[in-house]
Amino acid sequence: MLDSTILTITSDAQLLTILREQLHDHVGPGSRMIVAPTVDEACSLLQTTHARLVVLHWARQRASYDQLDRLLWTTTLMSKRAPILVIAERYRTDQATMLFRMGVSEYISRTHHLDHLGRVFAAFLPHPTESAAPGLVESNGAGRSTKLEPMATRARMASGHSA
Repeated sequence: MLDSTILTITSDAQLLTILREQLHDHVGPGSRMIVAPTVDEACSLLQTTHARLVVLHWARQRASYDQLDRLLWTTTLMSKRAPILVIAERYRTDQATMLFRMGVSEYISRTHHLDHLGRVFAAFLPHPTESAAPGLVESNGAGRSTKLEPMATRARMASGHSA
């Protein structure tokens, strides 16, 4: 079974319910969510949970660029760096630009993009039917080899966005 652990940083119970439903519906069995109420707690859990994805709820009253910077730094210490998905209450272009420059992997809005969350999870987490790691060469069945694209790249290409 493939490990699909998500470390989620939020204290919003309603958002957690939505995240769990999307995780179950789009990634399937074998996926689990570990919840930390603060970035400090999440940083201490990162080494032991081996999370494949970190989801940070960017709530205006608790959001801090310093805390995000610490979280990003902590992920660099992992043997396999976990991408960070930030969910903001509303999409702001200036904030998206700043977060991408800092190193966030994906930035979405709760009000505009939550219905796409399952596809975002599927782009970052392994699927039970996928046996090869992204970027490896695999036979296409016709005796030729094909280069597999990373899942996030495939998801962006499918949605019409370029990498």
